[in-house]
Amino acid sequence: MNTTSIHFRLSHKIHDEAFSLAQAQVCNLYISVSHKAIRLAVVDTNRNKFVVLEDYELVSVFNAIQVAEQLRLVASENPLLQEKNWQTVRVSVSNQHFTLVPETLYDPEHQNDYLILHSQVNPEQDVILSYRHSGLEAVNIFALDAAIYEALQYIFPDKQVQFIHQTSALIKSILLQASRTERRIYAFVERNYVTVLVVSQNGLEFCNIFHYLSPEDFIYYIIFVMQEQKLNPEQETITVWGDITHDSTLFTTLQKYIRHIKLGKKPADVEYSYKFHDMFEHRYFELYSMHLCE
Repeated sequence: MNTTSIHFRLSHKIHDEAFSLAQAQVCNLYISVSHKAIRLAVVDTNRNKFVVLEDYELVSVFNAIQVAEQLRLVASENPLLQEKNWQTVRVSVSNQHFTLVPETLYDPEHQNDYLILHSQVNPEQDVILSYRHSGLEAVNIFALDAAIYEALQYIFPDKQVQFIHQTSALIKSILLQASRTERRIYAFVERNYVTVLVVSQNGLEFCNIFHYLSPEDFIYYIIFVMQEQKLNPEQETITVWGDITHDSTLFTTLQKYIRHIKLGKKPADVEYSYKFHDMFEHRYFELYSMHLCE
């Protein structure tokens, strides 16, 4: 008997009426997994267009085993996760367990060693994975808790699921959007986590994820990165995506310390069903950006 309690709620759903599961063979399914949410999106590859988005907020979920349990429960009632004929299934993982290694130094046999230098991982509990950034000439090595990995293998037993770290999708997308003449700072905001990136005409210069518990923590990490990267809060513009709004405490705190703040736009290299047009441009950036990964 399954005694696992439901700790998720469907907070947002978009479904283009022109889409049906009969089209799955020409569509990609994207799944974004974190301790705070499970988000799904479908792209019709013939039209290069997002046609479905579903956002499941996780409530009172504190560890990877609980995330895996909720993922299985969502799959038990969700037609998207029950469909097996997708052209591609790509999963994005959100955690602090990642490192970028230059491609020239990368040896697949030592990827565990690279990651252990930068992150606390448990080889018995974590699956170590990697994603090659062709344009960046770097490899993103990251850990995924085995419970979540096994849940996804259970949901898609006969499908080769592609795993990426969330930072890979963000890097891909931001490099496409970034100014080629100016050095800029970018932030992707989640509940209790913020990913900060610095990009210049030479490419990616900095990328890290910080855990914050208060608006004071949040702004501390951003100002810390700006100081370390010699970026002036009085002069620079920070572009922000994610779970933040104009009237939020986090945004107000940013305004106190950084003169120029811009809410980012969704990727322009893909189209969106008209039903997506009512949403804030800066929301679900991590989900949309998965489409830009190979």
